Amino acid sequence: MLWRRRTIIIIGYSWNKSNRKYKDDDFANLRAANARKIFADTVELPPLERPGFREMLAYVHTGDEIVVASLLQLGETNANLSDALDAICGRNVSLNILNFPSFASVHDASERWQLTCVIRDIADFAKHREHRGGAGLSVSTPHHGERGRKREYAPDSPNPVKRAIYQDVLTMLADNLPVTQIARAVGINRKQIYRIKEYAQENGDLIAGLPPRKRA
Repeated sequence: MLWRRRTIIIIGYSWNKSNRKYKDDDFANLRAANARKIFADTVELPPLERPGFREMLAYVHTGDEIVVASLLQLGETNANLSDALDAICGRNVSLNILNFPSFASVHDASERWQLTCVIRDIADFAKHREHRGGAGLSVSTPHHGERGRKREYAPDSPNPVKRAIYQDVLTMLADNLPVTQIARAVGINRKQIYRIKEYAQENGDLIAGLPPRKRA
């Protein structure tokens, strides 16, 4: 992929269906990531049908960067996530996912675009696997810890992004950061933070006064 020599523009995107405070927090995090312009949606629609997402796709150019708090901002199912990422890759722009540490270490625009498309391919594989009745791989579909199913945020979650969020939350809890601050940092709500804390204490991953236990 050849990138044109032009100034790369960082664009923020927020999909927030909750209250105004969480939307303001999203915008603050995106601005902190140097987003020059922010597009937002609050409607409960697939990504390609959201007006803000469609306007953003029309605005970006080759080599630009779209920054989001988490993959869940793009879609809550593998199908929706696959569609959103396919549209982004098709515009030759890359992602910066704030709660996905792998992206922070990639500075080259072309390499970041390739990483974005790798995640698109994983989501697409998971989508087709679901359609065939398969199991065992999930990029975005939430799980809630019901008996016989993997927890959504856990050290053995099938979703690599949520495994990373789990470890990040444990580290911040061990540092005694406020739950509200942790929720803003990782892009999930406070109720989920408390669930992670309770689960981590039950299985010994989080012990008061000790650093979080790392899983092999």
